[in-house]
Amino acid sequence: MIEVGKEYKFYGKVLQKNESTYDSYPINVLTEDAENVIVRLAKEEEVSLNKIYYFETIAVQFKERIHFEAQKHTIMGEMSISDNKKEELLKFFYHYAPVETEVIRKDIEAKIEKLSNPVLKGITETIYNRYKDDFYLYPAATKFHHAYISGLAYHTHSMLKLAEGFFNVYPFLSEDLVNSGIILHDICKIFEFDSFEGSEYTIKGKLIGHITMGASLIDAVATELEYANAEETMLLQHIIISHHYYGNFGSPRKPNIAEALIIHFIDNIDSKTTVLGEELNLVEVGHLTSPIGVLERERYYKHKLTKE
Repeated sequence: MIEVGKEYKFYGKVLQKNESTYDSYPINVLTEDAENVIVRLAKEEEVSLNKIYYFETIAVQFKERIHFEAQKHTIMGEMSISDNKKEELLKFFYHYAPVETEVIRKDIEAKIEKLSNPVLKGITETIYNRYKDDFYLYPAATKFHHAYISGLAYHTHSMLKLAEGFFNVYPFLSEDLVNSGIILHDICKIFEFDSFEGSEYTIKGKLIGHITMGASLIDAVATELEYANAEETMLLQHIIISHHYYGNFGSPRKPNIAEALIIHFIDNIDSKTTVLGEELNLVEVGHLTSPIGVLERERYYKHKLTKE
């Protein structure tokens, strides 16, 4: 039972903001306990829709209902909370990648630590450390593939695992260059989207895009580290600008080094196969999926040998 005059603290996602003629206005909030409550904010206070906040409130009687009068509210992104708690909240309030953030973070950081080429390691480590907080939150797309919280990190992690098989078969590939290229190939998607929740493209994302921004970021960081004229810097930039392969998908150049070609193939495999797996999960054995956009709107059959 809620007691009037008692303090209540909780995380909640803002679902709706309402007009009011009073000194405070009501917002509808879904709490971490799956309860829909009304929180009242002072007229001068602001919140954003679809964002998670930590509310410190006092229960008050308002007409015939109990509202929670906010004494303080803090957006989750400005709070220092553990990866586990952050993941728990994001998985509850949003569509979230089917992964454990701590596992992905550990694997990706192990790959960076293992880089032996000083130029590739310096550039990759600098960019990663600068943007890693957003890297583990943003989707890889607004739709089509990995379009959910942490989709970018999940996609990157899957590509790194796929690359290991290519190294076993094709020994001429530079593991450092492939791994560095995979980690950085989509990292500027954190600038392409307006937020990690239900993201829309920013004007910069629409007019410039993550490919051009990625190549520019590598150039800027390489210049900071005095690697601007190193061949590795040029190779990394080539990987970024060619990984979509086709100009109408944003790449101004096609791959002209082996590592860039492999990254394009791996990117293509993971983006399409992940969506295929998600669509197969939606149908019963013996049925066809709906038309799948990333696979030329073909429908795929879920046969009896399909693993769940």
